[in-house]
Amino acid sequence: MYKKVILFFLLFNLSLFAMDMNHQHNHQMFQTVDKKDAKLVKTDKTKYSCDICGMDLVKFNKTSHAVEFKDGKKQQFCSLHCLSEVYKTHKNDIKSIQVVDAKTLNLIDAKKAFYVVGSSKAGTMSMVSKYAFKDKINAVSFQKSFGGEIKTFEEALNIAINGLPKDNTMIDKKRVKMAKKGKKIYESMCTQTQTPSFNTVGEAKKYLMDNNICKNIKPMMLQAVAIYKFNPSLADNSNKKISIPKDAKCPVCGMYVAKHPKWAALINVNNTHTHYFDGAKDMFKFYLNPSKFSHVHSKDEMNNIIVSDYYTLEKIDAKKAYYVIGSNVYGPMGKELIPFKTQKEANTFMKNHYGKKVLKFSEVTEDILY
Repeated sequence: MYKKVILFFLLFNLSLFAMDMNHQHNHQMFQTVDKKDAKLVKTDKTKYSCDICGMDLVKFNKTSHAVEFKDGKKQQFCSLHCLSEVYKTHKNDIKSIQVVDAKTLNLIDAKKAFYVVGSSKAGTMSMVSKYAFKDKINAVSFQKSFGGEIKTFEEALNIAINGLPKDNTMIDKKRVKMAKKGKKIYESMCTQTQTPSFNTVGEAKKYLMDNNICKNIKPMMLQAVAIYKFNPSLADNSNKKISIPKDAKCPVCGMYVAKHPKWAALINVNNTHTHYFDGAKDMFKFYLNPSKFSHVHSKDEMNNIIVSDYYTLEKIDAKKAYYVIGSNVYGPMGKELIPFKTQKEANTFMKNHYGKKVLKFSEVTEDILY
């Protein structure tokens, strides 16, 4: 009886998530279409799920984008935001991109579409909405009713790419409650097994579905578990992770480190001050050649170096860690050195993610980094 009550409240709260993301309450969201009208291009178990964020492609069909890759693989995304996550790293692998016409609900060539950016209608995965139309007359009519600016695909895409850091910070904040609920659901209703690391929520969701990890749970509950498995740190209240000041900037790339907590690293200089980094790669660049970044520190002065274990996000001694290079997992600055507390975990990750080699701290050189 107690478990049923807990699950009831979990399900009730989870049902609010999609609406919260778009500030919609008590009525159908603008992006939503009838299931029979939804344009879907995938045929596997993830047919209804965005390949990046895992969200429902029927609920967010009016902002949906479909991609066919040169190898014939097809993916679908709930938004231009999620498409931009793929486009920035796999642009050259893409054969074609389609988007749902917000007026006719047909799939159209995205590169020929007219996008209305920044209208009063809610955005999907972004505070700045982006709706596409095949005919300019329909885009202008929409603009007159709801505001915004008419842009080309390239212009709208660049806006989405430039907005990724801010949007992802907003998304992570909204995912915290879902991740905590996902952790409870996973621990009480799913098979407890070693799962691989995931690049996206969509990837985590596909793994859970393909391997039947969570049996007989509702879609929003599965979404919560996928969010938790993608980024367990969102549900972790412990003090085992690196604590990052909000204004800390990486001295190598200039990015705000707090926006990428799962990749955080630090170097403490003689216990006088600390440099924070948005990944082990930038940390090593600084450590091996600080003068290149306008700092003069000897290696003896940089006496406390910490990285985040990829699986647990626990802060670990960088000099005792193991690093996988050349994998298909990308960090905030692209290709990354992936840190692990144990060599066994590093080897397992390397095999699962096509890594090239496992290195100890002393084996990392500048040639490898660049």
